[in-house]
Amino acid sequence: MKQSSIFLGIILMITGVLCLGVNDILVKGLNFNFPLWEIVFFRAFSGVIISLILVMKFGWHKLKTKKPLGHLIRAFSSVACVVLFFYGIKLLLLAENQAIFHLSPIIATLLAIPILGEKIGFHRIIAILIGFIGMIVIVKPGISVFKIESLVPLASAFFMACSYLATRFLMSTESSIAIIFYYSFALLFTSIVFFPSNFITPSFFDLIPLMFLGVMGSLGHYFLSQAAKYAEVVVITPFEYTSFIFVSLLGYIFYNEVPDISIFIGATMIIVSGIYIIYRVERKK
Repeated sequence: MKQSSIFLGIILMITGVLCLGVNDILVKGLNFNFPLWEIVFFRAFSGVIISLILVMKFGWHKLKTKKPLGHLIRAFSSVACVVLFFYGIKLLLLAENQAIFHLSPIIATLLAIPILGEKIGFHRIIAILIGFIGMIVIVKPGISVFKIESLVPLASAFFMACSYLATRFLMSTESSIAIIFYYSFALLFTSIVFFPSNFITPSFFDLIPLMFLGVMGSLGHYFLSQAAKYAEVVVITPFEYTSFIFVSLLGYIFYNEVPDISIFIGATMIIVSGIYIIYRVERKK
């Protein structure tokens, strides 16, 4: 693989996580003025518009599927992940929410054992233990500073892991356009079911960041998927974790959030274990 191609993959990965980091900042600010389900609705609505544009560009035949149940599981796992992640942003520091959420690849490794029949070796077991110790350092169960709200991003990470495994199952026969399309409509459907009774009609200036959620979210995931085309997973994955740095910095700039030192220690343990697990998987391949 050419060095220029690897460099482009790294740039795309960093750009993608930066877009998603900006999305987190928007959600945090919007939570001060709008109900959570209203924010989810506008995220879904703008995301559906993006997915329809993609379908019109690449053709409706891209939506044909041989695995409808896989799409159903993947779509609603992603819906639960996004809703819980947004809720975690509302309840916790941005850095804290982001750090715990990074457990998702570790949880996916565990779930792959019963679901996909995969086997894990001694090295990955140690990495998983380090990751969960990092989570304990952040959450602090059993002591007075423990917050039940810390379980929200943990639940979000669980559903992200389910979504990841479902995506692996789908990618052998399904198009990425179909995956994005069915997820977008699942999120819109769910947001309509839970449409808030205390809906606040946004002004024109409020409508801009609300609609921007779908744009930034879609761009973020697009750049991440493109990054994997130009560089190997083991090369670009460490740069995915720069999202913790971006979100921590933006949280401080916009909301004066200063994370506790335990969040940085725990996040470092989670990130190192996550990177090592992916390294072992790629090395095995």
